[in-house]
Amino acid sequence: MKWRFDGLGSALRTTVGRRQHSMIHVSARRGAALHGPYLPMPSGKLHARILLAAGGSGNVMMEITADLGATRLVNAMVRIDGQRSIEQEVDLGDSVEGLEVRLFCRGKCEFTILGVELDLTREHRWSPPEPTRQVGIESGKSYATKIADGFIDRYLSGPAVMEVGYVGYDHQTVPIVPQAVGVDIGYPGYDGQRFPFADQSLDAIYSSHCYEHIPDYRAVLKDWFRLLKNGGFLIIVVPHQHLFERKRQMPSRWNPDHKRFYTPRSLLGEMESALDENSYRIRHLVENDAGFNYRPTPRETGSGCYEIELVVERIVQPHWVLDDGAVRPYPPADFLVSARQERLSPYEVRLDLEEIGHLVWGPYNTLVEGNYEAHFFFDGGAVEAIDLVLEVAEGGRHIATIHRLLPNLEDRHHVVVSFTAKGDGAYYEFRVHNQIVQANMSVIFRGVEVRHMAQA
Repeated sequence: MKWRFDGLGSALRTTVGRRQHSMIHVSARRGAALHGPYLPMPSGKLHARILLAAGGSGNVMMEITADLGATRLVNAMVRIDGQRSIEQEVDLGDSVEGLEVRLFCRGKCEFTILGVELDLTREHRWSPPEPTRQVGIESGKSYATKIADGFIDRYLSGPAVMEVGYVGYDHQTVPIVPQAVGVDIGYPGYDGQRFPFADQSLDAIYSSHCYEHIPDYRAVLKDWFRLLKNGGFLIIVVPHQHLFERKRQMPSRWNPDHKRFYTPRSLLGEMESALDENSYRIRHLVENDAGFNYRPTPRETGSGCYEIELVVERIVQPHWVLDDGAVRPYPPADFLVSARQERLSPYEVRLDLEEIGHLVWGPYNTLVEGNYEAHFFFDGGAVEAIDLVLEVAEGGRHIATIHRLLPNLEDRHHVVVSFTAKGDGAYYEFRVHNQIVQANMSVIFRGVEVRHMAQA
């Protein structure tokens, strides 16, 4: 798992530094430039990294401690000389409480702290937990069933799992699976909305009978989704309005802190309103009424299970968007290519960057009058930045050009070229041009998407 803290908030503290926005500026000869975030930390190999702005200087002592400073795990003198980070590692044989990263000035120091990253590598041999594990009261009602039917194995067996709101009312519970980190109000760096973990660092997020207590569900859903890896799962369990509440209008008779009532329709509606289209898929949706007694009236206490279980998987979002009449996608199959380029499929062309000239061009269609954006999509293949010229042509004459140095294309990347169409029946062409020999380099071309821009 990877935690990420910046200078904003109370998780990271300073004695001699000055906070500005999300950074800590340090200009001192002595004193604690940094201490925090006082985390409970599972066992594993911990890599601690203090992120710095370029241009800093000074001698510092970096320490990693536990038990609120009572146990020193590692300390080292380091000279800051313009580098962007200083780092230390430590093996945590057992879980620790109050883990802290410290930085002390030792002589004249001038530097800016951007944040702290903690990266924990754990040995992970998955086996289903015991049915008697002391999870939350509501989770415990169907816990043995979820182990037996493979739910836990399918969605919660990854090494990096977070449970939100796991403490509950009795303060005796443990997270849903042994490898999970439990986060609740008071967890360092958690403000009730944003979580102190790095982007795409979690295999699963589990929340049972907690989501309905959160005021700003859109902000929380977006942040949960930020944390999930592609292929990771968001598991949300909420009380069912027709089973638990048994009431049409707020407030809840049984829990006045509930902010919203839920049916499957309203829960799915919140997913659609908060998350981008085609960034997720629904993998599991169940109205769990196991053992529910339907005989008591709405004013009598219910029993058994009375909840909705939802599992959302984050997927790799496609480059295209839904067709609304203003967007026209052109896959690589619509384009002509030079002889050295390799068509891998109708949706992929591998461009050989040792060839000079037009590599791809087309598709020769007309456009109505207006302003447009041409989005050129690429990914994969390059081990370093590549140099390309992207053109839009009207009737064979180029009308818009961008010369762009693209970064390492380990991930999907796109470049936007803006242009204006006259709407006079001319044919439009989109070209990828290579001006220099780029030896042993290639890139995947995934097509062009033309978007008509609405008038202001």
